[in-house]
Amino acid sequence: MIHKSKLAAPGLAVTLICGAILAACSQVSGTPKSVPDAAATIPTRAAIPGLSEKYAKLRKRQVAQVDYQLSANLDRNSDSFSGTVTADTTFQHTLQQPLTIDFAGGTVESVAVDGRDIPVEYNDHFITIAAQHLPNLQHAITVHFQHPYSKNGSGLHRFEDPKDGKVYMYTDFEPYDANRLFPHFDQPNLKAHYTLDVIAPKDWIVISAERESRVEKKGELRHWFFPQSQKFSSYIFSLHAGPYHIWEDEADGIPLRLMARQSLAQYVKPDDWFTFTKQSFAFFQPYFEIDYPFKKYDQILVPDFNAGAMENVGSVTFNDSYVSRGEKTQAQRMRLANVIAHEMAHQWFGDLVTMNWWDDLWLNESFATYMANLSLAENSEFTNTWENFYLGTKQWAYNADQRPTTHAIQLPVKNTDEAFANFDGITYGKGGSILKQLPYYLGKEAFRKGVSNYLKALSYRNSTLDDFMGHLGVAAGMDLDQWQQQWLYKAGLNTIEASFQCQKDQITGLTLKQTAPKEYPTLRTQRTQLGFYRMESESMKQVATLPVLYSGAITKVKEAVGLPCPEILYPNEGDWAFAKVNLDPVSVENMSKYINDIEPPFIRLMLWQSLFDSTYDAKLPLDKYISFLLSNGAAEQDINAVRLNARNLGFAYGYLNQIPIENVRRDELQLAIENFVWTQLQQSPAGSDRQKTWFRAFTDVAHSTRALSHARQMLLGELTVGGLKLDPDMRWDLITLQNRYLYSDYEQAIERELQADNSDRAKLNAIAAEAVRPLPESKQKWLDNLSMHRDKFKLSELREAAYSMFPSEQIGLFNTNSERIFATLSQINAEDSPELISTYASIFPLMCNQKDAQKIKDTLAEKQQLKPMLVKALKNHLYSSGRCIAMGEVLAQNSIQIRK
Repeated sequence: MIHKSKLAAPGLAVTLICGAILAACSQVSGTPKSVPDAAATIPTRAAIPGLSEKYAKLRKRQVAQVDYQLSANLDRNSDSFSGTVTADTTFQHTLQQPLTIDFAGGTVESVAVDGRDIPVEYNDHFITIAAQHLPNLQHAITVHFQHPYSKNGSGLHRFEDPKDGKVYMYTDFEPYDANRLFPHFDQPNLKAHYTLDVIAPKDWIVISAERESRVEKKGELRHWFFPQSQKFSSYIFSLHAGPYHIWEDEADGIPLRLMARQSLAQYVKPDDWFTFTKQSFAFFQPYFEIDYPFKKYDQILVPDFNAGAMENVGSVTFNDSYVSRGEKTQAQRMRLANVIAHEMAHQWFGDLVTMNWWDDLWLNESFATYMANLSLAENSEFTNTWENFYLGTKQWAYNADQRPTTHAIQLPVKNTDEAFANFDGITYGKGGSILKQLPYYLGKEAFRKGVSNYLKALSYRNSTLDDFMGHLGVAAGMDLDQWQQQWLYKAGLNTIEASFQCQKDQITGLTLKQTAPKEYPTLRTQRTQLGFYRMESESMKQVATLPVLYSGAITKVKEAVGLPCPEILYPNEGDWAFAKVNLDPVSVENMSKYINDIEPPFIRLMLWQSLFDSTYDAKLPLDKYISFLLSNGAAEQDINAVRLNARNLGFAYGYLNQIPIENVRRDELQLAIENFVWTQLQQSPAGSDRQKTWFRAFTDVAHSTRALSHARQMLLGELTVGGLKLDPDMRWDLITLQNRYLYSDYEQAIERELQADNSDRAKLNAIAAEAVRPLPESKQKWLDNLSMHRDKFKLSELREAAYSMFPSEQIGLFNTNSERIFATLSQINAEDSPELISTYASIFPLMCNQKDAQKIKDTLAEKQQLKPMLVKALKNHLYSSGRCIAMGEVLAQNSIQIRK
């Protein structure tokens, strides 16, 4: 799965005490062996949501093998679907305690064992079958059930397109929602074969892991039959249905299909999708030395999706926001290619070989993150892949690893809700980053061979971290225990800084210093690369690079002696290492003088980021950062550096809304940002990615009457920026801006646009535009909807309102409603929906003063029963507020006048 950056993820504690461990398992064949003693002391499973690791281990000892036959009836008009599942189950031994079957939020009509009905014991979370009904080693367990269609994107989600009224369905299961489709053992180490048949409306297509073997007509319905699938975990099983538009192709004999709903089909660029898909297959199959392990490859674009995409076996789902209703920028095309490669990498690493339990989730996601970028870097049109990795994934990881909610990459996961909590910047970003540096440490070919051997040895099975590291160690001829302890079991971000001495323009001594935060004092070993830069012919050129393996607090780099004395020394050239960089004083001084003269764009990108890091760390005053960027940023032409600077200017603008500062000074700084962005928008090449980037920045920072007038005139076609073509989504950005500041005919702007654009995206944007209004009645309405009327809305609608409700300048409106918002936390906390909990947590805005931040601190102290997801979100808000408060204190001490 790949997660969208907006989404948070979290958990709920499930308590289950195992009094004893079962005796050793007997062979499946032969006389049943009973295990009466210790097993009798094991209590029944607690009637609460989720699955605990302890109970999953117990059930793994019970169940030796299972295969499912699933029949489902789908109706376009109903609120629910019905089905029958038969689980052909082989047990390890005769059961001495009840067996539970996961099934959340449905209705169980009957349960039968080997064709004989038994009493139904169902508590809305799981079905319980007493051991007396399962006396043998093999039984067929049949359940007739119903379940509501999902409105929150998990389980089997139903979507009715407002554009044409057509109904579409899709599933999304990771980590623990497959049991919202049908009753079964929903844990990754109970892999199964699935035989599926589905009755659906005649104009629908039905999609799953296999291609259908036949379709029978039944009047206005069709009955779809699918052959038995290969063996895999249930969280990557799938069932999608609806009148999807289909494009077809093939990749070296692998059948490819791309599908989208009819109203979106005109915007889909199938050539891009199939090109990126074929390039990924062409890279992964020889890299892994294993042909694609499944029979076909479908990619389905779906609405209301909670994540970016999901790696279901043979039928990958993508958030249809990857379809732009205008021309994509090159960065957007690369993002699409990346997510296609990410989900395809999972077909081997995750689907073919699957983690035993969710404590290895990080490896699943980190590997796909790294491999997707490696695939693009080595077999695509995108030559700046690793720069994009640094700009996005790496910054996400660095940010997450400095927060109080950081954690070790590998950590215990008590239950499935904690697994949900671990979809974060550590799991994806830091894990992907340390895998990126591992080939530098082991050697690229040794790393590749270890991966290949691991996949070959464990195909169609489950694995652990030790399996993976063992194969890498053997391939490289290295003992990785110390590396594993340092990088996988210890949290925290290290900082590196180089210092050097020179005589006669040559280095006479160079050392690398490594430090660690006091909370996480581990010093690590890794390979980095030093980059040496000097001015030559009015350009700052790279004159040398030097790979260095460093460890401990101080590493003396003897190999640097005799190299040219640098004017800028960057200790992580090429972004090999996972470490924060502090520049030495000489490099800082020369960077500030010559940043636009530095030739390689990647090093400029990293230096621009270092500048912002200094501001975020409250070392460089915010106004000095803004002044430097406004003075030097216009000359920057590299699109990634432009994207970085535009993004960070948006952050700076938001901080200024709340940092204690004289209003005149605040207005001066914010207006300078607005004017700079507007100028860049006008001066960018017509139709360029740079122009689109500055347009997005303009909608973030525009606030003056003049700028808002420009925005409205652009919307009405009365003002044009040369070559900038407003697509429907860009138009909604301008409408939201108008509503954010109650400018002119802001209400009518929404109504006019909805008449021209009645898509689901338009409806979501209209919600955002209404929720962002700085009006008490707007906040009251959407707080009511979030707290009291949730059942009337889809999660995607509530999410749009929550994300939009309190931008940084509306902290006063938040404070007016804060008592109610904090009080509602207990109610939201009781919901069995991690997605809803993360949505509500997004209401909390940036808080840049101690009084506001104290409310969060008090809530964390008073509400001890908050679920991990809410605790994590509130702690992160508190951390961000603390950073902003520190920035304000530095700004107050070091105020300067912006150069005009």
